[in-house]
Amino acid sequence: MQKILDCLSKAPVFSKLTERERQELLERAVEKKFQKDEYVCWQGETWSKVAYIATGRLEWAMLSPEGRRQVVFKLNPCDVVWGHSVVDGQPMPASLEVGEDTLLYLWERDDIMPVIFRNAQAAWDVSHILIHYMRRVREVVYGFAFHPVAGRLARLLLSHYSSVDGKSTPRDLTLDQMADTVGTTRELVSRTLHRFADEGLIQISRMELAFLDREKLETLAGSNEQ
Repeated sequence: MQKILDCLSKAPVFSKLTERERQELLERAVEKKFQKDEYVCWQGETWSKVAYIATGRLEWAMLSPEGRRQVVFKLNPCDVVWGHSVVDGQPMPASLEVGEDTLLYLWERDDIMPVIFRNAQAAWDVSHILIHYMRRVREVVYGFAFHPVAGRLARLLLSHYSSVDGKSTPRDLTLDQMADTVGTTRELVSRTLHRFADEGLIQISRMELAFLDREKLETLAGSNEQ
């Protein structure tokens, strides 16, 4: 429990509360386990909850009218997730999917918001979080509009893998995960990765990946224009 309180003391909203208020909220939380590939909430569902991730990983994912799935961003242990429905009572704009077995501490709106409203700065932080979510979605939409698949994939590799040029790092993203993140198919991701290898940008095997020319990847990703 102390580890959770330490994480909450650094988290937006919760950091503005007193230690006693954080303890009070932790005592009100409902502990719930989820297995990989389950859903915490669905796009279109009214989900008036706040969740603290104790272990595991969650993903915000949007489903287009045509049925294409797009991962917006991922959430890790110590992160706190705020459902949009907590604020406006409207359906969720995205689904919250379980990327690996996860333990959550959950609060219903009526349990958490009275405590939040005691502190104006904490309440203000809630709006900042939801605006941050909106900006992350904008980045994804902007990427679809202005960056081809090769550029989006280059950006993903550069942001996810941090090895120095020439040094191999384990591949922990599957083709399906890459495709979901950049908004394309696994087949196109595979062809693009092999194109990167043929052009001398990366070295890749089933188990490892190494950057050979990070500068060219950054140019392809458009990072020099930002």
